[in-house]
Amino acid sequence: MARDFITLPPLYYRDHFLEMIGFVTSVYGAMLGEDEQAFISRFGELDEWAQCLYIRMVNRKKAVFSPGDLDYQEIGDLWGGLDQLREHGFIREICAQDYHACLDDHAKPDLQNLAKDHGLEVKSGWSKPRLADHIQAHLAYDAFASGFLRSDHFVPEHKDTLGFLLYLYFGRLSDNMTSFALRDLGVVSVKARDSYQARFDNLQAARAGYFYTRQLQALRQGADATALADSLDAWPPAESEASQTLRDTLLHQIGLAFEKRKDTARALDIYARSGAFESHERGVRLLYAMGATDEVKARLEAMLQSPAHDEEYIFASDFYARKFGQQRMGIFTHLLRSAETLEVDELFRGDAEYAAMQAYAKQGWTPWHSENDLWAVLFGLLFWEELFESAASFGSDFDCRPQSLKDRTFHTRFADQIAQKLAWVRAGEATDYMRDIIRRHHGESNGLFVWFKGLEDLVTAFLSAAPRDAVAGLLQNMAEDFYGLRDGFPDLVLIRDDAVRFVEIKGEGDCVRRHQLARLNLLRSLGFAADICRVSYRTDPDQVYVVVDVETTGGRPPNDRVTEIGAVKVQHGRVIGEWSSLINPEKRIPQFITQLTGISNDMVRDAPKFADIADDFAMFIEGAIFVAHNATFDHGFIASEFRRLERRFRHPKLCTCASMRKHYPGHASYGLANLCRAFNIELKNHHRALADARAAAELLHLINEKRLEGLSSCA
Repeated sequence: MARDFITLPPLYYRDHFLEMIGFVTSVYGAMLGEDEQAFISRFGELDEWAQCLYIRMVNRKKAVFSPGDLDYQEIGDLWGGLDQLREHGFIREICAQDYHACLDDHAKPDLQNLAKDHGLEVKSGWSKPRLADHIQAHLAYDAFASGFLRSDHFVPEHKDTLGFLLYLYFGRLSDNMTSFALRDLGVVSVKARDSYQARFDNLQAARAGYFYTRQLQALRQGADATALADSLDAWPPAESEASQTLRDTLLHQIGLAFEKRKDTARALDIYARSGAFESHERGVRLLYAMGATDEVKARLEAMLQSPAHDEEYIFASDFYARKFGQQRMGIFTHLLRSAETLEVDELFRGDAEYAAMQAYAKQGWTPWHSENDLWAVLFGLLFWEELFESAASFGSDFDCRPQSLKDRTFHTRFADQIAQKLAWVRAGEATDYMRDIIRRHHGESNGLFVWFKGLEDLVTAFLSAAPRDAVAGLLQNMAEDFYGLRDGFPDLVLIRDDAVRFVEIKGEGDCVRRHQLARLNLLRSLGFAADICRVSYRTDPDQVYVVVDVETTGGRPPNDRVTEIGAVKVQHGRVIGEWSSLINPEKRIPQFITQLTGISNDMVRDAPKFADIADDFAMFIEGAIFVAHNATFDHGFIASEFRRLERRFRHPKLCTCASMRKHYPGHASYGLANLCRAFNIELKNHHRALADARAAAELLHLINEKRLEGLSSCA
C-alpha cells in the first residue's frame, strides 16, 4: 500500500509559533517578566505577513538579512511586513556589534577579496572562520561598512527573549520550531495531555536555569573562560537544586579550562566555589601535586565525615588510604584482583558479558544482561500511574520524562502513593500489578526504558526470587534521585530458585569505574549479593562447537533467504549431534542457484518456514560457538532470518576458512572443496548444507589440533 505523505499548510510555522506562545502564556503567564510580556503583546499587534517574516528569520541560522533572503512564496506583502517589523522594533539596522555576523554572511572568496583590497595578509588555506576572525581583528568596522556593507541589511531583535520562551517550552535550549513540524509530519511521536506542570517555581529560577544552560553551551563552543569567570559575581543566584547543579557544572568546566592553561591558582579558586564532587576531587589532586598535604588531609577527612554521595566517599577513602595510609594498591585495583575469575574459550574474546552468561548458565543460573535496564523497568512499571497518568506531570507535549523526576520532587509529590506501592513490594504483592501494567501499556514510549522481548519474564522471575526489602529499598532511592541512579548498575543479574545475584563483568584491560563501585556498594548495603567477575581467555578443550552451513536464494540478506540449514555439533573432536532442514524461503529460487545447489522450488514448497524451525535450531546451537566456512556469510544469513522474527541471534564465531589460512598456510585455494581434496576429507553432495557442514567439521578438527597444541605442551 502506498504511503500517505503529509503536506503541511503554507503558514505552518506561524501556527506552530502561535501554539508555542499560547502554551507558554497559559502555563507561565503570571511568571513571565516584563520583557516576555512586552514581546508577546507587540508580536500580537503585527499583521500576518510581518509575523511570518519574523518567524522565518528567527528560525534560520543566519544573523544578518536582506530583503532578498526573505523572498518566500507564501508571504504576500514583503515590504509592508518589513516596515511593520521596523516600526514595532522587531528588526534594526546593522551596527558595529554585528561585525562578525556580517562577515559570516559573506562567502569565503568575498572575504579574501575584502582582505586583499585593504592590504591584509591572509593565506588561501585558511578556513572561513579563521579568515573572518583575522579581518575583524585587523580591519576597523567603519572601513568594512563603508565599502562592503549594503544599506538594505538588517538584524532581527529579541532573539534572547524568544530563546527564553523556547527554553520554558522545551526545557532545553532551542533556536527554532523544527520539532513542531516533525510532530505534524509524524516523524516525532508526542502525546497531548490534559494539563501541564511548569518547569520552574518562579521567574528567578527560570532565568537562572536559562543563564547557566546558555553559558555551558557557549563554553563548549569556545567562549572565553576567563571573561566568564571574571563576571562570576554578577551571575544570578542558583536557588533551585536544578540551577545549582548547572552552576556547579559550569564552574567545574571553567576550572578545567584554567587547569588546561596551567593556571593552577585560578583553577583552585573556581573549584572551591563549586559544589560538584568532580570539582572537589580536582581540587584535592591539584593540592596534593603542589605538596599541600595538610590541606589535602583536611579536605579528605571532611569528605569522609560528610560525603556528598557514595562516589565522593569512595574517592576520599581510596585516595586517603593510598596517600596517607601506606596502602600501595587502590580500592579499584584490589577489587579487580580479588574478584572471581571465569575462564572461557578465547573465541569469546571481545564479548565478555556473553561469555560470562554462558558460563553461569552451565552453573544452573538463568543469566540476564540487564545492566541499568532492570531497575528502570521496575521503577517505571511500579510507578506508571504517578509518572505518566497523573495530572500535570509533563512540561510540554515533547517531554518524554515527567518533570517531577527532573526537578527531584517525585518522592515528595507522590509520597503516599510511593509508600503504598513499596509496601506491595515488601509484601510480595507487586508482581501482578506490574504484569498488568505491561499488558496494558506494552510498546508505549515512556522515556524511562525500552520494551524488549522477555521483559515480563524477567520482572516475574526477579521479583519472585529477590529479597523484597532490598528491592523496595532501591526503588525508594530511585524515587528520591532517579537521575543520580540511572546508570552504573552491574552487567548481569543471575536468577536461580530463590537466589538473585548481580555481577559486574570485566574483560581483559577493563577497569572498575567509581560509579560502578558505588552501585555495587548500594546493592550490597540493601542486602543483595553483588560482585565483580573477571573473564580470562584460554583455549577450552571442553568447548562445544556447532558447524553450520546454509544454502540460500542468493548472496545478500535480507533480500535473499535461507533454503537449507545443516549443522553438526562437535565436542572433544567427536560429532555429538546433527541437525538439518530444508526451509521454504517464501520466494522463488533462481535457476542458477538450483543448478549450483540442487535445491529446487518444488523441494522447498512444502518445507517449513524459518519461523517454524527457529526455536528448534536455536536450542540445538545454544551455548555453542558458531563455526562455518566463511562464517560471516552463514552467520549473517541466520541472523537476518532471526531479525525478521524480531529476535537476536548472538554467538561467537570461528571461520574455518580464515583459521585454515592461519594454521595451515601455503595452499593455493582455501575453498571448502579444495581443502577437502588437500586433506583427504570426504565431500559428497557439495553445496548441500549438511554435507558441507560435515566437511567443515573435519576442518575444525584440524584447526583445533593446532589451537590445543600450546595447551597440551603446558600440561
